[in-house]
Amino acid sequence: MFRGKRIISGIMLVLMLVSFIGCKKTFKAATFTYEENAAGNIVITGLTDKGRADAKVIVPAKIDGKKVDGIGSGVFRDDTTVTDVVISDGISYIAENVFLSCYNLKTIEIPESVNSIGTNAFTDTQWEYDKLADNDEIIVNGVLCKVSIDSGTYNIPDGVRTIASGVFYNKDGLTQINIPDSVEVIGAYAFAGCKGLKEVKLPSGVKRIEYGAFSDMNISEIVVPKSVDYIGNEAFEGIENVVKR
Repeated sequence: MFRGKRIISGIMLVLMLVSFIGCKKTFKAATFTYEENAAGNIVITGLTDKGRADAKVIVPAKIDGKKVDGIGSGVFRDDTTVTDVVISDGISYIAENVFLSCYNLKTIEIPESVNSIGTNAFTDTQWEYDKLADNDEIIVNGVLCKVSIDSGTYNIPDGVRTIASGVFYNKDGLTQINIPDSVEVIGAYAFAGCKGLKEVKLPSGVKRIEYGAFSDMNISEIVVPKSVDYIGNEAFEGIENVVKR
């Protein structure tokens, strides 16, 4: 009986330690809340009350002396006060939904250091509306992050290196999408649900295909070039014949 209690106590202690180790501590600065990642750098996770009250916001390269790697999911989401945002040089990514439904956001300064942009990062902002008024797409530092065309043929502009997550998600009116040789990364669910496509030709320079990228489509075969060194889970879910060459 005593031994059994000791075993149970030991299990509970292990579970508590695992839970403690798995918890990320959230810190607070003047404008932002943040967490430290595995590298000891900072990921911004939210806005403080002061941050929510500011119309013009600068996302700094450092907070409390530590490098800021990126802006986490939904940090500014639904903030209708913010009108101008400056992202400092050195920040490498903008996660999904970061500025979603920031209706009054008119200007965003994005440095060349940003090389990854998540799904719906700029959706329903004045900045996005203005960009799409004169263009069929939004491209930031080689990342294709929004396309307004929903039907027919679309040619991804040459020079695009990354197709961001969900860019063509459920655009089943598109019948042909031409991908240039410059593309190296295809984001999660980038073409998922594009049931109008009869075929997809991947360029020879593609290196990464993220999870679900070509799932839920009507094509029966896709050829994956030998340049690809990473394929995410369910990237080709539903495609009967995936040929690697």
